[in-house]
Amino acid sequence: MFAILFLWSLLFVPFLHAIPTTPPRQPATLQKRCNNVLQNPSFESGISPWLDMAFGSWAQRGIYTSAEGGHSGRNFYYAQSNATVAETTLTLSQSDVSVQAGSTVDCSVWVSSNRPGNVGSTRVEVFLDQVTCGNPVYMGTNGWMKVGGSVVVSGEKTHTLSVVIANGETGPEGSQVWIDDAVIGGGC
Repeated sequence: MFAILFLWSLLFVPFLHAIPTTPPRQPATLQKRCNNVLQNPSFESGISPWLDMAFGSWAQRGIYTSAEGGHSGRNFYYAQSNATVAETTLTLSQSDVSVQAGSTVDCSVWVSSNRPGNVGSTRVEVFLDQVTCGNPVYMGTNGWMKVGGSVVVSGEKTHTLSVVIANGETGPEGSQVWIDDAVIGGGC
């Protein structure tokens, strides 16, 4: 009986070579991994350890969740200014961030802005300690934009990242700003 099964199975050997197999996988492309030293950079765990300071008239501000999400994830920081003639400022910062002095890091954040009627502009600038991480960006009604750049770290062992939003004159509806995905790190 065994001999008959063995001979019968040999009949299928030529067909086994003809059966297509899964195509060989292409080698995975290597991607740099961002080494972000910030805690809770995308606000997925609430506001902590971020500090927000507002000057002027802000109708609402804080961490919000949306099915559409922010730049990445479901949570983001949102603020709505209802000031129409006075300048308002908002600073969102995280302190006690450990970065080695002398290293060059990406220091940035993703920001979106809504200014009904595109009246005036929202000025956004990112700082590591008191050093700007790139030129300020002036936004009207924009989708997500990366603001910041590279900076050489100097001074102390711990540092502070600050995102400064300054709103000038707006239309009667005020203005809105969304912030997400802050970074201090290499390879970002």
